[in-house]
Amino acid sequence: MTALEPVEITAGRLHVRPWQPEDAPAVLAACQDPEVARWTAVPQPYTAEVARAWVGEVAPAEWASGRGAPFAVLDAVDGRLLGSVSLMRLDAGAAEVGYWLAPEARGRGVATEALAAVCRWGFGALGLGRMTWLAYVGNDASRAVAERVGFTFEGTLRGYLPWRDGTRRDAWVAGLLPGEVR
Repeated sequence: MTALEPVEITAGRLHVRPWQPEDAPAVLAACQDPEVARWTAVPQPYTAEVARAWVGEVAPAEWASGRGAPFAVLDAVDGRLLGSVSLMRLDAGAAEVGYWLAPEARGRGVATEALAAVCRWGFGALGLGRMTWLAYVGNDASRAVAERVGFTFEGTLRGYLPWRDGTRRDAWVAGLLPGEVR
């Protein structure tokens, strides 16, 4: 894969940009939330070392390798971290999306706006032909965000997603094609 040039996107009240080392304390705080731990595969316990490695090494390596485009979602006015949205597993003109929000950002449309902005960028700038959303079965909030953005629910994949304890869990899957972003 070819390296991706990191970009910043301002979408109304949100600013979406690549992770920076100074984001580590806010990432650490957000990833202490039980809902982030419940519905994502972020390491548990989530330590300061893990947060520093994410913003300083892992996320920049995704951009540099062309495998992914992980973004911090910030309040465009005060710069406060609201969450994360990523294009992952970029390959053959397709990508998977993933996102989480800090507790104080939930219920305000932040995830929907951020995901839509990043999907538009992926289809436009990267020329992607498909995006896939996957979530552990039962993550109704994530599913509602994906559907508001325009993803079409496609089914349940049995035993598809790995979990921290080495087991596999069922996953919901949905797809988004160019021109379907709401």
